[in-house]
Amino acid sequence: MPDAVIIGAGYAGMSAAALLSHAGWKVIVLEESEIVGGRARSFRDEEGYIREYGAHSHRLAHKGIANEVFRRLGEKIDFLPEAHDGKLIFKGRLWERPEGPIGFLKTPMLSFRARLVLLALFAKIKKTDPATWYHKTLLDFYKTSFRNPEVEAFLPFLGMTIMCPDPDKVSAGEVIDFLKRVLAAGVGVGEPRGGSAGIFQTLSRHIDRGGEIHLHEKAEKIIIESRRVTGVKTGRATYPASVVLFAARLPLAVDLLDRSLLPATVVNYAKNIEHSSGLVIDFITDRPITGIRAGILGVDVPIWARFQSSADPSFTPDGKHLSSWGIMLPWHFDGDASVVAGAEQRMKSVISAVFPDFLPAVIEERKIVATVMNGNVLTPAQSKPNRPDIECSGISGLYFIGDTVRGDGCSGDISFSSAMKAADKILSDQKV
Repeated sequence: MPDAVIIGAGYAGMSAAALLSHAGWKVIVLEESEIVGGRARSFRDEEGYIREYGAHSHRLAHKGIANEVFRRLGEKIDFLPEAHDGKLIFKGRLWERPEGPIGFLKTPMLSFRARLVLLALFAKIKKTDPATWYHKTLLDFYKTSFRNPEVEAFLPFLGMTIMCPDPDKVSAGEVIDFLKRVLAAGVGVGEPRGGSAGIFQTLSRHIDRGGEIHLHEKAEKIIIESRRVTGVKTGRATYPASVVLFAARLPLAVDLLDRSLLPATVVNYAKNIEHSSGLVIDFITDRPITGIRAGILGVDVPIWARFQSSADPSFTPDGKHLSSWGIMLPWHFDGDASVVAGAEQRMKSVISAVFPDFLPAVIEERKIVATVMNGNVLTPAQSKPNRPDIECSGISGLYFIGDTVRGDGCSGDISFSSAMKAADKILSDQKV
């Protein structure tokens, strides 16, 4: 009989399973697909390319939340050497990405007056408690002190750092929290060598010491008796357990149990949660297009890119070069193919503007429509204080982890953080 059953093998599920297994627990991880990783899955194909479901970086690198999970396991993520050649796309041009407030003071992207306003904005962010601004937007925060059209046109960049580029949509508290952590850490993002596959290999190794990972096995029901978890039923078996961690998107959890047992706030949140969507295209060329090793972010267009082969040749077979470009799809994307086609055209128009020789050199494309990119858009309504607790109120032994609950950070960091918080709580309760 396992000590805990974890539903979902993404960042959250695998991290929680590894942490519990490391503490001596017997765990079973249930994953309905054929590979671990969830929305961060990664594998090497038969031609020798590392293929990822999008491109996944880790904020703050060795000082970040993902690496804290590894530190607790006695490991560390093998990050590539930090690159300082990141770029921004703004007004149809490619610019050097400034590093730190002084870098923004010197950037030619903005007039000197606008740079001073932006520097004053950073200073205000640095001394502001994010807790006082989670319920307001970034535009609300900006307008309390500033009025400058150039800076307002630049605000989407600050939102884009947490994957919500609309200043009138993104939570000011979430942006402030992230930027304060960046300023304190002095490092932006880290790229794991070999992509996210290495992350999951390490986590799997720790799980295998005392647990099991069951692929192609979908959870059908979380069994609850007298408001206490007693196990999980799949199409293959029933696994008795007094602890269950649901590590997929929260809206999927309400289909696995009697929703009348859940707090109404959790059910309503799950029902109305807003996620983001994106189009990601892997481009393969037989010659290098650029030597850029860091990433590219759009300021006035929601685009991001990585030239993996420039930083990590292990991504491709000899003589081939890979880059991944992504563009956010409109909010509330419903699968409309014409919307995807429009986004692709916009992406390629931007690419042609900043790298005129790129697209003619492409020999292969691989497109992914990520209908769910980030499971939780960091709006005021979905900011940290408003997300559901990790420990389910009213059902003993049930925990929610992943990027839709009250973890720290943004995107994948919420998954790693929630996994640590759940493991800490479970192990602490065991000692009582």
